[in-house]
Amino acid sequence: MKVSRRNLLRGAAGLSMWLPLMEAFGQVNGTSPKRLVTIFTANGDDIDQRFTTRGETNWVFADMLTPFERHRQHLLVLDGINKYHNRLPAGEVSDGHQQGGSALAPWKSGPGSYPIGGTCDANGQNCDLIGWVTGPSIDKAIGDRILQTNPTLPYRHLNLRVGDGGNNIWNVHSHAGPVGTQNPINPQTNPFTVYTSLFQGIDFSGQMNLAKRLAMKRSALDLVNGELNSLKPKVSAADRVRLEQHTESMRDIERQLGAQVGNRPACGPLTLGTMMTNAQAQNPANHQAVGQLFFKIIAMSFACDLVRTVNFNWSGNTSDRVYTNLGLTEGHHTLSHLTDGTAFTKIRQVKKYLFEESVKLHDELMRLPENGKSVFDSTLVVHWSELSQGDTHQKDRDLVIMATGQSGVFRTGRFLDFNAAPTRAFSNMLVSCWHFMGYTDVMDWGDPLLFNGRTGPLPGLV
Repeated sequence: MKVSRRNLLRGAAGLSMWLPLMEAFGQVNGTSPKRLVTIFTANGDDIDQRFTTRGETNWVFADMLTPFERHRQHLLVLDGINKYHNRLPAGEVSDGHQQGGSALAPWKSGPGSYPIGGTCDANGQNCDLIGWVTGPSIDKAIGDRILQTNPTLPYRHLNLRVGDGGNNIWNVHSHAGPVGTQNPINPQTNPFTVYTSLFQGIDFSGQMNLAKRLAMKRSALDLVNGELNSLKPKVSAADRVRLEQHTESMRDIERQLGAQVGNRPACGPLTLGTMMTNAQAQNPANHQAVGQLFFKIIAMSFACDLVRTVNFNWSGNTSDRVYTNLGLTEGHHTLSHLTDGTAFTKIRQVKKYLFEESVKLHDELMRLPENGKSVFDSTLVVHWSELSQGDTHQKDRDLVIMATGQSGVFRTGRFLDFNAAPTRAFSNMLVSCWHFMGYTDVMDWGDPLLFNGRTGPLPGLV
């Protein structure tokens, strides 16, 4: 019996691609690509209630962190990481939440329209105005490097946030750069929109009609690109930068229209349930469902090799979400600025709950087989917050928890204490992420001030 290429694709992956674009059809080469996911939870935690025992292999989590215990063998628990934002010059550093929330983009803040951290005159005017950071975040920067050697990868990175639809300096964590440029990237908040976008090039029923539609879209893109290129010699240098950014967006769309999944056994369609409107997706009451849908999409996009870096956020900075599902009546940010014992108990309750939800991404990644292991085995998940602790706006005793499977890069199942001098920087941690992804040539990515004189990756991870 003759097996057609079309039926083979449908049977192998549970999906079928349009035939004209399947030049790269073939077996996975046996080496899984590295992936990076950052998971953000807001408002810091309770520094003194993280551990009951501290030791490289015999550490004991206090109650707030116990959701991580079942993944203990996969963890690198990094305590006492310092963001060193205090070393940035006055006028180039913003509020603790804002600068901390932009820490995946380790650059100085530039000018803006937000009177944060400065003083105003008696009329409320002439404030010190601080704006967006002036450089890219790690999800975008690593995505750029990946595309240099994998130009057909459909997506450079994903930028996702649960809840609030307001895109301002309090909420945005991903930045496009280039270095010296303020260029924030608004996150996507609706998992159904994200799923449709990611899998738009994968045909579930009628690839020939899809191919015709794609050809029409490509013709339109060619026209737009031609017009952009013709404009460049006629405009100023600043406008040429803007045109190049538009051109880059067009290139992204072209790659996405040419998405290919090849023969990846774990790659298949997802059942997401009832469609959500944007208002429903951003409703605080739906935050848990939205987060878990995003986790399913992240895991499947890795299994289909559609993207390799993801910036995921449970909320924006200073999130004042009221966790009524926990029986709370005060907002998260409000609680984080109270110093009494009752407030700290509630803060720990919120953080424990968010960690319980967050480690479910580990489970999603573990469920997907790849080259005799799982997708989790080639993925680094980094759990972080903008602050060490909310009531003091501390950023010098951060907790960062890394999780990865059998990647062979880091020695996991360990607790590393960076509180003792000399402390190490959040920027060093980001360099470690670069190294996990295979870019060991990167030793000092970010503003030099934020390294505190010690470049390179964090010591002791490998």
